[in-house]
Amino acid sequence: MKTLKILFCTSEVSPYSKTGGMADVTDALPKALQQLGCDVRIFTPLYRCVRDRLQDLTLLAEGLSIAVGIHDYHLQLWETRTTSGLPLYLLEKDEFFDRSHLYGTPSHGDYEDNAERFVTFSRVIHPLCSRLGWYPDLLHLHDWQTALVAAYHYFQWRHDPNFRGSGTLFTIHNLAFHGLFPGSHFSLTGLPMDIFTLEGMEFWGNCSFLKAGLIYSDFLTTVSPTYSKEIQQPRFSYGLEGILQRRQDRLAGILNGIDTSVWNPAMDTLIPQRYDSQDLSGKARCKAHLLSDLGFPEESRHKPLLASIGRLTTQKGIDLLTTVMESLLDLPVTLVILGTGDTELERQLQQMESLHPRQLRLLSLFDESLAHRIEAGADIFLMPSRYEPCGLNQMYSLQYGTVPVVYATGGLEDSVSDVMQDTDGTGFKFYEYTPEAFLEAIRSALALMQDTPRWTEVQRRGMARDFSWNRSAREYLSLYERILAEKG
Repeated sequence: MKTLKILFCTSEVSPYSKTGGMADVTDALPKALQQLGCDVRIFTPLYRCVRDRLQDLTLLAEGLSIAVGIHDYHLQLWETRTTSGLPLYLLEKDEFFDRSHLYGTPSHGDYEDNAERFVTFSRVIHPLCSRLGWYPDLLHLHDWQTALVAAYHYFQWRHDPNFRGSGTLFTIHNLAFHGLFPGSHFSLTGLPMDIFTLEGMEFWGNCSFLKAGLIYSDFLTTVSPTYSKEIQQPRFSYGLEGILQRRQDRLAGILNGIDTSVWNPAMDTLIPQRYDSQDLSGKARCKAHLLSDLGFPEESRHKPLLASIGRLTTQKGIDLLTTVMESLLDLPVTLVILGTGDTELERQLQQMESLHPRQLRLLSLFDESLAHRIEAGADIFLMPSRYEPCGLNQMYSLQYGTVPVVYATGGLEDSVSDVMQDTDGTGFKFYEYTPEAFLEAIRSALALMQDTPRWTEVQRRGMARDFSWNRSAREYLSLYERILAEKG
């Protein structure tokens, strides 16, 4: 059987560059595909943060010339290997990528030249493959930053004999981010002017990079089955439901996996006591250590410990959490929140912490080690996201025997089964996005926690769920093979 050659084109890849879950996918999925026998390689920008993490680079091409609009840019290509041994190719253009942030700064917003940056990145892929003498069977694209690759492949590259029979798959990690620019920026792409229409890349007079991926890719995926259905509805589609409905036969949802070699309480070196589903005693020790380290009073050890980890934004439902906070803290619980984000939400949480210092801790930082310790030490995980294309923390929680309370949307709907409706339930859901419904789901979880044997069974069912990337990778491999079979 022929070895499939797959090029991941991505604007971020963990652990080198990351703003969200996409970076985890573009790190873990290629590793899982490699284990299934694929020849997988990754192409990403050489940001400042990537350069800081990678020292052993080999120059692949120097002074490579790429025309973008009226400019002719000279670039360098580098190669190295990821920690798992995968080939990693990097585009160096310090004018574009030697910056403090990937896409913009908190104080000034998105970089004004983002269109030019990612047009350049996308157009380099063809000369990169030519320089390597390695031509992928499939280009796997991720979000708006690489969506233009689908259009370049459709209008230009597929006519190259070396790319004949190759295909494109576009994964939507979050439809909320369009890659939307003034209509005048379309000229930067070098694509045919007749596709700057409503049926092409035009969006209310602007130029949408995302639409290029949605229209010109051979197939589309989202990061959960439910999200693939939700984005065909106006509430979730950001004005793109028409395209997505027309392409519904070329749209599938594949639930993300997690790296179970990293997120596994039986082998986690970042937690004070390892444990597994057969012996959960170590979890109680993890809770005691965490409460002590965070300065909670001694009596908190005998109370349920609730946790939330993630960005402090309305998308993640933190405003819903603040709305129910007073009622929640009237209950005999302790709550720890880890994350940064919206300054107003952060201010509200800080104020609540000052009023309830014996029950609430806000940790305004990102700390991977602390995230592991919280997942291991908490009893209940709160994840009231308004929408969630996939979500990872609810899967981490299930792996650690930390029972999640989630809103029934996207990947949360797909990965958590409701104890109140399913005898094999693994968590608690609320179905109306209201403070009352959220608080009721939390109360239901707290009530069940009083029944230790039943609670332990819920924990064990969650820990038994298979969220490994091997499962997801097999689904992607099947889809790759379908795309290529249709190419003949």
